[in-house]
Amino acid sequence: MKNILVVCAHPGDEILGCGGTLALHAGRGDKVHVAVLGDGWTSRVKSPEKGLEVLDLDVLEKQGRAALTTLGIEEVEYFRFPDNRFDSVAMLDLVKVVERIKGHFMPDVVFTNSTHDLNIDQQKTCRAVVTAFRPQPGEKFTELYAFEALSSTEWNQADTTKNFNPNVFVNIEATLGMKLDAFRHLTSEVRPWPHARSLDSIEYHAKSRGASVGVGAAEAFMLLRAVRNIK
Repeated sequence: MKNILVVCAHPGDEILGCGGTLALHAGRGDKVHVAVLGDGWTSRVKSPEKGLEVLDLDVLEKQGRAALTTLGIEEVEYFRFPDNRFDSVAMLDLVKVVERIKGHFMPDVVFTNSTHDLNIDQQKTCRAVVTAFRPQPGEKFTELYAFEALSSTEWNQADTTKNFNPNVFVNIEATLGMKLDAFRHLTSEVRPWPHARSLDSIEYHAKSRGASVGVGAAEAFMLLRAVRNIK
């Protein structure tokens, strides 16, 4: 049994990026813990204060918990750093949160956002994870993977030298339906077709990733670091 940690910037990133994979881990008895750093909402209106008037974050987080329960996951923490304002947050503050989770949970595998994402919150989340898990002598070896988040990863044309080029794929043909059911719970996130975050788009993208490696559906990752002892 392994400890699987997800550290993501926004509610829903974990389902878009690795929901099918998490369902597979939970189904085989692995312990899965999700940490959502940002509130995922308050940038959508004029000010954070106005955002809280429009939507209670407790409601959004309740949706997120219900979504993860669909995948067989009960352990989730929300930290409510300001949405789309991680550039106003000291990197040390983000790193300290991840380090605390690391020390408590001792993960074998970590999934997180990618530095190739358009969104600043997702970029800084990835950097905070890599920083918190910098390899120190005597520490537990942890595999780090970056996932893609639809409507962010594929939209980043700000730097054409940086592209999400996956080198690890997980067959989620058996859990694609669970992933879609989970995302349905996030009513503030689901968009109608042809938006990238529509249910149709999520399904088509998983099948496209699967077809690229010869399976029915897949999630794609970039391996950030793995240390292995071969005996």
